[in-house]
Amino acid sequence: MLDVARESNYWYAPAAMELAYLCRMRLCEVLDLTDANELSDGLLIKRRKGSRNNITEWSPRLRAAWDDSIKKRNEILSKRKQPYPIRPEDRFIFISERTGDKIQASSLKTAISRINHQSEIKAKEQGIDFVHFTFHDLKRKGVSDTEGDKQKASGHKNASMLQIYDVKVEKVRPAGEKKTQENL
Repeated sequence: MLDVARESNYWYAPAAMELAYLCRMRLCEVLDLTDANELSDGLLIKRRKGSRNNITEWSPRLRAAWDDSIKKRNEILSKRKQPYPIRPEDRFIFISERTGDKIQASSLKTAISRINHQSEIKAKEQGIDFVHFTFHDLKRKGVSDTEGDKQKASGHKNASMLQIYDVKVEKVRPAGEKKTQENL
């Protein structure tokens, strides 16, 4: 689906998808990103819905997604001859090519819906079973794929909040069997 997003007319969709997955963010958290979120040691994620803010450390993949998004934003502002906001907290990362304004949640949802549809068509052509997803599923996948403290990584204040997001199927031993060196 990310490949379909990269081929789409929505420049912001693949970058938003990458950032949402890598930083385990909600759609609104992605769209609220500004230059003020960039820190030397990582990306400051300002959580919503009662979750705790955290910093996602830079990785080559995260750095590339961030830098590419900023480059595209700056190209849009330059092409539109639009003033570059002075305050970092006013420089949104995801802006419209048409207006130069912050991308609205409804616009990103529409883009994801269309990308979902195109992905389904491509999957059928290739004989692949396709499962529709929502943008929020990227956060769930990011939490599930996180190694270590998933609660800290997701910003959830308690374990019950986290249970909704960790959808990875756990491997367990059959009843009555003990772990041995052979079956580790």
